[in-house]
Amino acid sequence: MSKAHVAVIEDDLVFQSMLKEYLCQHGYDVCCAGAGQQGVALCEQQCPDVVLCDLNLPDINGLEVIERLLKVCAHLPIIVISASEKMSDIREAVRLGAWDYLVKPLQSLDVLDSAIGHCLERHELETSYLHDIWELDAHIDVIYQDDMIAGKLTEELLPKSPLRVGAYNFECETHLADTTPAWVDYRSLGNGKVLVVMAAAQNATEQNLVPLLVLKTLVDPVIRQYLSGMDNTLVQPGMLLEHLNIELCHSQVRTAFDIMVGVLDTETGHWQWSQAGDKLEPSPSAKPDLALGIWKHANYRTHQLESLHRLHCRCYGKELIVRAEPQTA
Repeated sequence: MSKAHVAVIEDDLVFQSMLKEYLCQHGYDVCCAGAGQQGVALCEQQCPDVVLCDLNLPDINGLEVIERLLKVCAHLPIIVISASEKMSDIREAVRLGAWDYLVKPLQSLDVLDSAIGHCLERHELETSYLHDIWELDAHIDVIYQDDMIAGKLTEELLPKSPLRVGAYNFECETHLADTTPAWVDYRSLGNGKVLVVMAAAQNATEQNLVPLLVLKTLVDPVIRQYLSGMDNTLVQPGMLLEHLNIELCHSQVRTAFDIMVGVLDTETGHWQWSQAGDKLEPSPSAKPDLALGIWKHANYRTHQLESLHRLHCRCYGKELIVRAEPQTA
């Protein structure tokens, strides 16, 4: 059975053929176009689940293709695949509504399968969210009332175990009395750097599990781009929040989010972070910017501290704690 229907808009026929062969081997139903206008017409006719689109096309620019497609289907997952070294082109594609981007040459075609998987997962989560909020289906209410299912979804938003990098310990403490969901994450990025995240949906209820899971899926492609050496947005917290804010404003999720995101260099103690919304009050703290998902033109600042000894942030019975401890001999 086909995983999904994928449309490939690519004028390099050799690369187009490689993509089609790989995707077909992995169970996808694939259609192809070698030019922008042909691709738009193909998508209008066949309604694919995901579109892979080059930016440099022979007739119309790939950015125009994205605009045309999203006018027809506002929430169509589009992945840009471009050989352009101009990050401004790729950022513009994301601003227009592309869900992800990959830079040619691809290190491995398996990255493509992963990117498509993230898009499909996000689309499914957003569809589920709309179903919950707008249709208020009785079966959904039953699912959220099931403690086991709600608990499993909540666990997906929390780190599995503490983390130690250099002299720093990272941990999340939970208070069982409060079951309102919040997303807490910390993960090593290599070279002594650690990404730290804490987020909550405004007017939070158990039904806001899905929006938080959507927010989490938006970060995955940015992490992949950073680890592959293609983009440093991940380690520039203000730019990361601007990216996430634009994505949320393009998405079907109509929930605003409070979030703190930062990067700690455990070798130097240098801590840089950004805050959006006033629900989270991390210590050390700074004046927060506008919550995510409210206004797509919002700007976010990056704050810095030269030497972090302890970070503490609490929300809905979850406590994020980072502290430096003497290293044992």
